[in-house]
Amino acid sequence: MFNNPFDSFHDTVAQAKAEREQLDRLLTVSTPRERLLVGAIALLLLVLAAWLVFGNVARTLAVDGVLVGPGASGEAGPPARTLIWAPPDIVPQVRAGMPAAIEVVGADAQTAVLEGTVAGISAVPPSGAPGAFESVAPVSGYRLDITLDGSLDLAPLAGRECRVVLELERQSPVALFGARRP
Repeated sequence: MFNNPFDSFHDTVAQAKAEREQLDRLLTVSTPRERLLVGAIALLLLVLAAWLVFGNVARTLAVDGVLVGPGASGEAGPPARTLIWAPPDIVPQVRAGMPAAIEVVGADAQTAVLEGTVAGISAVPPSGAPGAFESVAPVSGYRLDITLDGSLDLAPLAGRECRVVLELERQSPVALFGARRP
């Protein structure tokens, strides 16, 4: 192509342009290894599409708090009473019967996970703060009662900081992608 010194530069470029591969043609799959690769990619896409439609994703909320101890005894046993700090717009999403877990660090520096369901939630008035500042605060205090699975002695864990993880809802990934957040 570039070996003839008597051709003009424009002729050489035009000839090179005509000889280039056409990249707009379809990909041809000719060897068994290529067929296997294309089949694996198609299977992966099919599994991903099935999970997007039929799978589910749990939407959780984790808030910091303090484990106060056992609450008043109910029909399913005494609930664990916690004080949590959360934004006020999150609280309407929390309902009785939702799955919850309390992660608390014990005296031996090991994390214990106490699982149960939400028994109730109520607002705790801020101590020492005027009522005018209550609506302006980015986070507020709430008392969250959680009925635990099984009977545990909460007295040794009372007063410890904890993290409460609430499962708000389960939904398909397609619905999760379509949900608008403010």
